[in-house]
Amino acid sequence: MYDVRRLLLIRDLAEHGTLGAVSELHGITTSAVSQQLRALEQEAGSTLLRRDGRVLRLTHAGQVLVRHAAKVLQALDEAESAVAAAREGTSGTVTLVGFRTALMALARPVLDRLRHSEVKLRLVTAIKEPALNALRAGEADLAITYHYSFRSQTLPDGLESEFLVADPLVLLAPPPAHAGVERDGLRALAEADWIAASEGAPSIDSLLHNCRAAGFTPQIAHRIDNFGDMARLVEAGAGATIVPRLAVPPELSHLVAASVAHGTRQISVSRRRGTAGHPAVATVAQALKAAISDRATWPGTTGSRTT
Repeated sequence: MYDVRRLLLIRDLAEHGTLGAVSELHGITTSAVSQQLRALEQEAGSTLLRRDGRVLRLTHAGQVLVRHAAKVLQALDEAESAVAAAREGTSGTVTLVGFRTALMALARPVLDRLRHSEVKLRLVTAIKEPALNALRAGEADLAITYHYSFRSQTLPDGLESEFLVADPLVLLAPPPAHAGVERDGLRALAEADWIAASEGAPSIDSLLHNCRAAGFTPQIAHRIDNFGDMARLVEAGAGATIVPRLAVPPELSHLVAASVAHGTRQISVSRRRGTAGHPAVATVAQALKAAISDRATWPGTTGSRTT
């Protein structure tokens, strides 16, 4: 009989490629990962891994086991969901992991909808990759993540995603610049300093694409990797930026000069495929969708001009 935890390890090794990545993912040492994989080979009665120089590769038997491991893990989720559905009433603790701005915006309305149920909600903040890793490892039941509409999204095997809401992108600029934006659009800021995330961050594409569509390349003066801090720099007069509307601190909403024409931040909720029928997980997912449907727009977007 195979140990489920060891099946998780070999599945993740197949995906991430190194013992170090697997050890970091599971919060254990690389020697512990090696020990567990050797034990899995004993359970299988076959060599599952071979060393190719400094790289550890799956043997044919290892590849076969990884394919079946995915089916086993999904079947276990389905079994747990079916047993939960067979019980009288809906109860249990559901762990929801996601990025901070979404969790903070949705926590109160979701908790309000669960207040009279037997379902308890546990919230954990995490950015996309750690959130999906926690979901696959069984450490979370639902994950709120996002991708930008101009970038394709791929999910790891075994997960499914449901769209929740499009978070519009907005231009933040010092209030004295708003009249020019109203008149000329983004072109009014062609000579301005701009605030952007580090190279390679997804939000960079939204800034570059919108500015180039307006006929100029932005002069990036500041590199900041936190949307709230970007907004505070705008308030200080350091430049302009483009961020998702939900990421704008409420006290800085007066900096929103316009909605931008190109791109949105697509917010979704993901789950393991085998948990779709779990009553408690379904209850929280439904509460999320209900909370969002009650808000026709995110705060402060009503009446924003598109530029």
